[in-house]
Formats: sequence, C-alpha cells, structure tokens
Amino acid sequence: MAKTKTLESGSIFEKLDTDGDGIITDAEMARAKEIAEFEHKRTMQNNEDAKEDQIRRMAWFALWGMLLYPVGIFCADMIGYDTTGQLLADIAPTYFVAISALVGAFFGAQAYQKTKKNGSS
Repeated sequence: MAKTKTLESGSIFEKLDTDGDGIITDAEMARAKEIAEFEHKRTMQNNEDAKEDQIRRMAWFALWGMLLYPVGIFCADMIGYDTTGQLLADIAPTYFVAISALVGAFFGAQAYQKTKKNGSS
C-alpha cells in the first residue's frame, strides 16, 4: 500500500504544485528546475553587465584623471603655487604609468576572460 505524502501549509515546495492537486509530479519538478536555471542565468548575466559597466566607469574616470592632471599643474602654476605645481609635475610620470597599468590590467584581464570563455564553449 502506497503511503501518501502531503505538504505542510506554507511549505516552500507548495508553489511547485502548479495544478493545485496536492501532488508534485515529475513534470512540475522539471519545470521548477528549468525556471531556477533560467533565473540563475539571468542573475549571472545581470552581474556580468554590472561588472562591465563598472569597468567602463573606471576607464572613463582614469581617462578624465589623466586629462585633468596637467590642467591641475597648469592651474597651480597660474595661481602662484609654484612649489605645488612642481611637486605635481614631479610625480606625474609615476601617476600616468600607474593609471595606464591599472586600465591595461583591467582590459587585459577582461579580454583574456572573454577569449577563455569563447574558447572553452
């Protein structure tokens, strides 16, 4: 004699019983699995999109910093802060190399990940 199984009221599995007959069939379980996989893929895609947006913002921020740095040196000299202008000019090569390396590392890593992902698919 088969033992009937019932779900407690408010169970997290209650939503799987789509036809409301009190029985969760294999088809209902398979559909729930498909939905969960779809939601996971969508979440992963949203995370990847947010990551790419953040990298793009970082690149623009670094670009604007590199463009405005000489303006900062020029402005410091123009308003009479000769020592400040000279100090900014002295550290400019280090700043530009560091920012270029940062942007290059991010874009290089992203390109590597894309080729790795496309190559292994």
